[in-house]
Amino acid sequence: MASRKLSRVKPGKKPSFLRSILAVIMGLLLLGLAVQAVFGPTGYLKMNRLEEEIQSLVREKEALESGNRQVMGEIESLKTDPAAIEKIAREELGMVREGEIKIVTKPDSHGSPGAAAGGDDPAARLGNPPPPQTP
Repeated sequence: MASRKLSRVKPGKKPSFLRSILAVIMGLLLLGLAVQAVFGPTGYLKMNRLEEEIQSLVREKEALESGNRQVMGEIESLKTDPAAIEKIAREELGMVREGEIKIVTKPDSHGSPGAAAGGDDPAARLGNPPPPQTP
């Protein structure tokens, strides 16, 4: 009868222990996969950062293309429009036409425009020349 009791093992005892170990292992594996999917090198957070960077680069590219179109328009204008050439010559190179006189004002010691441009010098407002400055 003793042998009969040994051969009779309850069906839930041993498989239950193996099942619980397997469930823990599977849970840990699933947890590891979830962490990898969120935080890994190709995870959700990294993909969001890359998408934001892509959008930023696309905006920068569009701004650069817009600037390029503007510069190309200016180049074309300078090739074909004499008024555009004259404007650049006057503004950037300080050139004047024949017979014109260019008046240049220098800033005073305070950095504001000189007497000819209506500075704060009372003598200049009266039409008198400013007194000479000593260094």
